[in-house]
Amino acid sequence: MELSDLNLKENPFRIGPSLNPKDLVWAGFQELKAKIEHRLKFSMKTSPSRIVLNWGRYGSGKTHAANFFTKTSRVKELSEENNVESTINIKINLPRTSKDPVQSFFRSFLGQISLSEIKTQLEKVNDSLKEGELIDDIIEMNSNDAVISDLFKLIKSTNDKAQFQAIESYLFGDNTKGTLVKLGLPSGLKDDEQIVNFISTYINCVTFDKRQCSCFVLWLDEFEDIDTLNKQSQDRITTFFRQLFDKTPNHFLLFLNFTPKTFFNIEDLSIVLGEALSTRAKIQINFDAPSVETAIIYLKELIEPQLIDNSIKLGPFKDESTLSFVLDSIGNLSIRKINEVFSLLVELAILEEKENIDIKFIDSMKIEIPSFES
Repeated sequence: MELSDLNLKENPFRIGPSLNPKDLVWAGFQELKAKIEHRLKFSMKTSPSRIVLNWGRYGSGKTHAANFFTKTSRVKELSEENNVESTINIKINLPRTSKDPVQSFFRSFLGQISLSEIKTQLEKVNDSLKEGELIDDIIEMNSNDAVISDLFKLIKSTNDKAQFQAIESYLFGDNTKGTLVKLGLPSGLKDDEQIVNFISTYINCVTFDKRQCSCFVLWLDEFEDIDTLNKQSQDRITTFFRQLFDKTPNHFLLFLNFTPKTFFNIEDLSIVLGEALSTRAKIQINFDAPSVETAIIYLKELIEPQLIDNSIKLGPFKDESTLSFVLDSIGNLSIRKINEVFSLLVELAILEEKENIDIKFIDSMKIEIPSFES
């Protein structure tokens, strides 16, 4: 027996977050989606930088939201709908158990925004300048650092492949004499503040006057993992983000995905974020646990695109009562738990050669489903 026998093209219920844009669909939870898009639209159309705290328990959809808005075309569509320039959107996981979290973050950043992309984006900014405006002046105005200023001018102007590779090596910590002589730069970016200056210079330049980019959006996922770092590293990374936010006062939107541990309340946030950063994270989006009614809408919208015969609305599931029975049996609902249980039910139906999943079948299989309450 195969999925097609259940009237399904593919299993609609993904257990883990997908990275493939074609698999990143937004089902249900339209109010939550609207709140995120409202924050994106605000940053596209206004200047001040903002920190948004995405707060929700494990499995509530925060990582999926980050993937959806950084890897699909939805943000591009939003910019077109609002008649503004496109945005740059990236997602980075907070470095965990790292001895040097700032360097780890910087390497992840360069993995998302390549040096060739930075060069191309600077060229586009240069093309947008009016008479009398110079890209070098904009770089100097935003660099806060002579070394960073010279580095960006070099990135912008070089067309030599070997020199370009030398710049890449320099950014990743190559301080050999040959590299430094070739570039005419002092020792590489090992100081936290210089890394802040590099990233802030990049953001400030590419979003200059919103001509080529309306805002830069960073989703920082799994920020709760800051507690895997020692106290010194925690202080370094929170100071780093505070400085980054201070040096990019405009056109920067930072989403912090945070999963609270048991008994952790929003009032305790300053303990892990640091007072300076927590006071800046004034905007909060709650990823609340769904009700049964909300979960049913979510399930319907997941199932529909995978149906072979669209006239059979719920695929292999007999009716809405069947969906409700499963959801009631799960107990405390989360998106992850819903997907895990319904994915397992599809697998069990194939294994047992059951084309119609009804309450009787589910009841007979409940011992096989760990999430079911006894």
